Amino acid sequence: MSTKSFNDFVDPSRKDIWRYAKLLEDVKEGSQIDAKQVDFTPIEKVANSPCKVKREDVSITGSHKFRSLAYQLSCLRDRGTSKAVLSSSGNAAIAASKLLPENANLKLLVFLSKKTPSEKLAAIKFTKNLIPILSSRPLRLAKYTIKHFNLKDLRPSKDPNATIGFRSLGFEIFEQVPRIKNIFSFVTSGASICGIAEAYEFLMKSKIIKEIPQLFAVNSSGQLAGSLNGHVANKNLYRVDTSRQNNLSSGQPNLSSGHRVDKKFVEWTAVDTSRQKDLSSGQAVDKKICRVDISDTEILSIQQKYPQLETSNEGLASLAAAEKVKPKGETLVILTGRAWSKEKPDLNKFFKAENFADVDKIITRHNV
Repeated sequence: MSTKSFNDFVDPSRKDIWRYAKLLEDVKEGSQIDAKQVDFTPIEKVANSPCKVKREDVSITGSHKFRSLAYQLSCLRDRGTSKAVLSSSGNAAIAASKLLPENANLKLLVFLSKKTPSEKLAAIKFTKNLIPILSSRPLRLAKYTIKHFNLKDLRPSKDPNATIGFRSLGFEIFEQVPRIKNIFSFVTSGASICGIAEAYEFLMKSKIIKEIPQLFAVNSSGQLAGSLNGHVANKNLYRVDTSRQNNLSSGQPNLSSGHRVDKKFVEWTAVDTSRQKDLSSGQAVDKKICRVDISDTEILSIQQKYPQLETSNEGLASLAAAEKVKPKGETLVILTGRAWSKEKPDLNKFFKAENFADVDKIITRHNV
């Protein structure tokens, strides 16, 4: 049996997410909601840092969320779905607002917390298809809307298509830096890190690579960055004990070796690919994802160390995690989101909802 090369699976005429259409699921030709990426998001070397950074924060939507949303919205259009619900902390709403065409036959109800940073609210592009709703309990009202009106839930922890869309990030990293050994990325739902893992599992199944990079799911225990939730949080992700980080660069078995360094030191979790029809190779992705917790103090320290990086606190947390763990081999940090300018949003463009009756009125008004 001949082994296929990576180029057998990609469209060389494109440089955006749809370059990987054959590596994702079949999407009907012409129906895609295009991410309009002119080129790959760049990988840069940070001065005075041992790490390279993947600049998802300079994408046209300002974050890596365009990868999941472009794919999710395309799937909705393919299936003729006309209504869906998205609950967002900001970046996903921004991405959706910039990806959803004006002429799309799809209405998207986006639930946002009143505590969403004002600069993120200001970055949302308003279209006739996007119905932004501010609430002090957005997740509860979103769940009510999904269940009561039988609408599609686009939360990454609920929609497996989000993880599939994020596979494009793994494939793109492989094309840019094929020999990378360690990847750090901030996680909330965890769909992005799982998508990256699934991309590399596909490459290993296809015998294009022999080993999956070590993946580090970064989380913050403070207030400056988001917290871990969703399907990765529900897995038994064990923390890296960085107080013993010298073991990572010593003669002890390293994080990429497939061995446990110390039972109390670090353990691993498998990526659940049981629902993904393409990933049935039996290749294990266990021992390839672990969790690193970063404090507010560590985020602020990295911010002062690299003032030239105008990225989100989540991106800074990932860089802090990489410098804290110091794994062996070439390391890549994904800067997942932009630090938005301190603009004031026009709150009159947002709908307000505090109870189920408020939601019913908004849906009736917009004939959802």
